[in-house]
Amino acid sequence: MTIQLHSYSSKSGNSLVSINSRMLKEGESLAPGLRLEQITPDGVIFSYKGYRFQRGIR
Repeated sequence: MTIQLHSYSSKSGNSLVSINSRMLKEGESLAPGLRLEQITPDGVIFSYKGYRFQRGIR
């Protein structure tokens, strides 16, 4: 999983990331079952099969 772009905004709906060359907003899926839950100032939070995990950008 490669994060090419991380753009965080405190305004709801304005944050986005590019992961593996795919532009994503909160709530979208990167792969079947792998959902982007939240874009944070320091990275992203995913959910997969009931588990949540964070991937940092620093």
